[in-house]
Amino acid sequence: MSDPQEIAAGIIGDPHFSRLKDHLIESTGLAYYRDRDQYLAERIGRRLSKLDLNDCASYSQRLSDGQEGRVEMDAIIADLTIGETYFFRDREQFDAIRDVVIPEILERKQSSKRLRIWSAGCANGSEPYSLAILLARELGHRLDGWHVSIFATDINRQSLAEAQAGRFQEWALRSTLDTVRQECFAAEGRGWVIHPEYKEWITFEHMNLVEHQFPTPRQPVSHFDLILCRNVMIYFAPDVIHRLIRQFHESLTDGGWFVAGVAEHNMQTFSCFDTVGVTGATVYRKSKEAFPKTGTSKAAEPPGLLTKAAAASLPQPILCARAARNEGFAPPEIRPPTIDELRRFADRGDWDSAIPCCNRLLAQDGLNPVVHFYHAMLLEQTGQGVGVKRSLRRAVYLDRNFLLAHYYLGLALAKGSQPRPAAHSLENVLKLAAGLRDEQAVEYGDGLTVAGLKQLAKMHLQNLGVS
Repeated sequence: MSDPQEIAAGIIGDPHFSRLKDHLIESTGLAYYRDRDQYLAERIGRRLSKLDLNDCASYSQRLSDGQEGRVEMDAIIADLTIGETYFFRDREQFDAIRDVVIPEILERKQSSKRLRIWSAGCANGSEPYSLAILLARELGHRLDGWHVSIFATDINRQSLAEAQAGRFQEWALRSTLDTVRQECFAAEGRGWVIHPEYKEWITFEHMNLVEHQFPTPRQPVSHFDLILCRNVMIYFAPDVIHRLIRQFHESLTDGGWFVAGVAEHNMQTFSCFDTVGVTGATVYRKSKEAFPKTGTSKAAEPPGLLTKAAAASLPQPILCARAARNEGFAPPEIRPPTIDELRRFADRGDWDSAIPCCNRLLAQDGLNPVVHFYHAMLLEQTGQGVGVKRSLRRAVYLDRNFLLAHYYLGLALAKGSQPRPAAHSLENVLKLAAGLRDEQAVEYGDGLTVAGLKQLAKMHLQNLGVS
């Protein structure tokens, strides 16, 4: 029996599967797998094959076997967690951190001159490195004489090793401006290595948020000015989320800031914080009051912060892609643009060049599905969401086998609260990918493999919960 689905079915039927599943969920907090037996069983099946074990009982025994068990737990965690991230992800949040959060902290802590940040669930390190680059490049003149530390943790030891190495594929820098790449990274083969100076503030450590008790007097996980825990808690059960929010709250200094993932905002969950809306992002601030058991979120901005209007008037960021204006798109007619030229502009985040190039391509080659795909990506990246689905549908209509177009159409439909059409698009990804080799690179995926795309599609499909 070699078919993965048949193997998974056999594992689900194993009398010890339920107990093993409970143990893995309890150990990792990944309640995401509570009602996704097929997805979990596929991963267990891969580990059984790797270890030459026959059943869930023998695998449970391996997990409880001292040092070998700890090594195997790290291995299954690496397979269960999905580190889908990239530099300056959700640029509005980085804008808010740069324009409001950090300036407020620097003003408030002039006497101590200590800035402590925690990136909880840092995956491959894109987030803490993005923070280090932002602080050094855009606020470095205000940090002279300051002691800056960025504490970065993750449950996945494999991801932490990659983070410490500081090597990244092109895909991880897809929203990073070319100037930042050239000044903050060194090209190495088909990837990039971050300059050592941006590692100086960062300490990477293994940490299981579910099992680790924090804050405690003997642990460094306390007295933070800013905590980011983005796109991590979406996989946890509500009771675990509530406990973690309480612990994060206690780990912040009075007036400290917390940033969650854009899909994790919930007024009741974050009722212990003041809710602050800044330049298109929502961030949270710890008041000086004790952690309340009940209560409603406060929508007013704390005294001394920039108003939304004032923040909007600040200069645009140089680190993250900025929204392009509608005027002035058409450059002088010198020569016809090419797809390769459009890709170069888009890959380095040069939207001011990419958008007029794309518009000209649409005018001269409107039946090319790749042009419509990049048009959708540009609309998404520059905050012009209207039209993203239309452009992706055109790309799929012109090329029914366009894997990435199906995938991003599924994400766009899910974002627009259309779960059934979204599921259909993601199922198309899996059907089309079934005939391809797992190690094969996805066309226009900048190094993303078929296996990686299938894993992402399955995750989003199961998140939709459409039967």
